[in-house]
Amino acid sequence: MKRKVQTEKKKLLFGTKSEKHFIHYVYGKCKKHGIKVILKDVKYLKVDGIRCSGYFDDQNKILAVAMKSKNSKEIFVHEFGHVTQFIDNCLPWKNLGQSLEKVTDWLHGKRVHNINRHIDIVKLMELDNEKRSVELIKNFNLDIDVEDYIKRANSYIYFYNRLKKTRKWSHPKNAPYNNKSVFKVMPSYFKKSYKTTPKNVEKIYEAENI
Repeated sequence: MKRKVQTEKKKLLFGTKSEKHFIHYVYGKCKKHGIKVILKDVKYLKVDGIRCSGYFDDQNKILAVAMKSKNSKEIFVHEFGHVTQFIDNCLPWKNLGQSLEKVTDWLHGKRVHNINRHIDIVKLMELDNEKRSVELIKNFNLDIDVEDYIKRANSYIYFYNRLKKTRKWSHPKNAPYNNKSVFKVMPSYFKKSYKTTPKNVEKIYEAENI
């Protein structure tokens, strides 16, 4: 266990004492709840035919991250945030129901009744997770710029509004949180509401083909 943790820590470039503590904490929590941690030396992973940088599968109990993806450290924190939602069984996680599966089905071309509602439910779950991730960064004193993280998080949350129009997931190379033009216009704080996307932001998503 110790040797494995040291190896994974090296991959994640978590080098400070507090960051090493975070790695042990993550592995300890995951082991306690029967969750397998998989860190792959690839640029992206595939889940249900969709490319992504990381995921948490609560059914098969897997936390996975593509370690060659941009911002893999932040993604690791984000996906562990989902683990905490699962463990806590928080309200946004409980409310999720079948919405994530419904959105995935819709992205694959299936007809889904009331899809906007399902997308909004997933969006609120992701927002809760982004706030949890920021708390993890602060509590464990991780070497991640909090304001930059929140700006990327906001770009991801607004992307769910964009999804309603495009019906396609973003390519990992052009994910909203990796796009410089989107990053520039994102607020460095969490908004009270993400019901609609500001027009200037929507124009950038369109121009950048996100």
